[in-house]
Amino acid sequence: MYRVMLVDDEAGVRNSIRAKIDWESAGFVIAYEASGGEEALRMLAEAVVRPDIVISDIRMPKMDGITFIRACKEAYPELRVIVLSGYSDFNYMKSAIQLGVKDYLLKPVVRAELSSLLGKLAGELKEERLLEGERQREKVQRNQQLRQMQEHFLLQLVKEEGVSESAVRDRLHHLQLAKLDGEALSLRFATLEMRLPPGRLRSWEGRRDLLQLAFRMLCRETAEKREGVYPFYDVGHPSMMFFLLVDTGSKESGDAAAEQFVRELRRNAATYLRLESVGGIGEPVRGWREAKNGYASCMLAWSRGTIDGSAAASTQQEVLDWTQSFTAETERRLIQAIETLDRQAFSAQLLELFPSNRDMPMFAFTFLALRVILTFGSLAKKFELGDTSLQQVLWNCQASIATYRSRGEVLAQIERLADLVMGAVRSSRTSSGQLQAEAVRKYVDENYPYELTLSQLASMFHMNETYLSGLFKQNAGVTFSDYLTRLRMTRAAELLSGTDLKLTDIAMLVGYSSSSYFSTSFRKYYGCSPKEYREKRQTTNES
Repeated sequence: MYRVMLVDDEAGVRNSIRAKIDWESAGFVIAYEASGGEEALRMLAEAVVRPDIVISDIRMPKMDGITFIRACKEAYPELRVIVLSGYSDFNYMKSAIQLGVKDYLLKPVVRAELSSLLGKLAGELKEERLLEGERQREKVQRNQQLRQMQEHFLLQLVKEEGVSESAVRDRLHHLQLAKLDGEALSLRFATLEMRLPPGRLRSWEGRRDLLQLAFRMLCRETAEKREGVYPFYDVGHPSMMFFLLVDTGSKESGDAAAEQFVRELRRNAATYLRLESVGGIGEPVRGWREAKNGYASCMLAWSRGTIDGSAAASTQQEVLDWTQSFTAETERRLIQAIETLDRQAFSAQLLELFPSNRDMPMFAFTFLALRVILTFGSLAKKFELGDTSLQQVLWNCQASIATYRSRGEVLAQIERLADLVMGAVRSSRTSSGQLQAEAVRKYVDENYPYELTLSQLASMFHMNETYLSGLFKQNAGVTFSDYLTRLRMTRAAELLSGTDLKLTDIAMLVGYSSSSYFSTSFRKYYGCSPKEYREKRQTTNES
């Protein structure tokens, strides 16, 4: 049913219009009646559901119809207004037409004219609702695709070997995360791990994946209600969700807000899913350049947490004094030592991080050790292809680091882990280049929506660009450029077939900054335009 508001200062006129036709059979209901423009505007402001159509007299005392229509158009531009006018109201009608009013009824209202006009409007409103439904579906699909890319990027930002600053900034803007590109921005990370109480699943142990999915959905829904909260997920740890918390400067930011958010997450998990949980809140850091340090402090807080919510505390100043010692340059040197298999350089870097002649608080020591292990993790993912055993070892160390009994035990474990990671690098280097090429290809598969160049990849994987070009073609069967184009075009075809997204949105999601360039590339690859491809697929699906 479409809702109608009648506005006329004469009750007799309103009653006459109401009695003219069977409104319900015509698909309408008179939901509101007002005796003047002021009353009508008040009703519109207070309405939970506003009308679709307003039928208003053009001549009324206090506020005339023109003034009312102008106010309606300014506040509610989507409202359709029908003017009631007499034969002598020509000047009023000219003003109404200038305000965009297209439909009118002459007094006295004739039943046939009213029925005809309502029939026309019903058709137009139906079409509008269908279009609005399509727009909403497109919005949901676009947001889902964008959210997946945002989550993937945030995970990369904290867990994988970093790309250049310009590339990070490009991706932040590409993924509509430009507000995170600020050096003075205060941010922190939080995490929540679901824990199954004894007997929670009983014989339904095989349905753990569904419970994990429900847990992640609940976490995302909780995050959506808060400003400046960005959830993300690591497929390697399906029982955990992570959150980037941005200090917006409002009353709902800062330490108290972060603690309140995690309490709400834990309460929702217990209430709706009957799950216990362990949370962790990291210390605040400045800007995305410090994201890895913020994430590491979050993971350390989680490793010290319990299901009752308690955890060992540290002072913020203690954290700030020591997190600064693990810089991007520190990470670069560690990575270089591991990737060049320079054990001596690695030991020297470790000694610089953990000097034997300097007293270091236990929290700072554990934090720096965890930061080194996280660096190992990014390298393991890069070189350990088809086998995740090393990544699992690293995760176990990361999860239990707070339980080690001595600093010597932690350092010895780091040395052992370094040897394991170097072993993975060595295996890759002695595989006639096959594993190296596969590592590069895997990186391209995960990052094709972004700006990628062969020189960038060569630098990241410590290879000569010409050598990498030949190695990639030998392994993939096509050149790097052709492989990247194929990835993007395949994904674009999937989006054209399976979604109602606009071409500009699809272009952005598959790595093209210009929709015209995307269309040109698509036509060259498939022999037809994106629009023609979508129409062909729709025809095929319908037949």
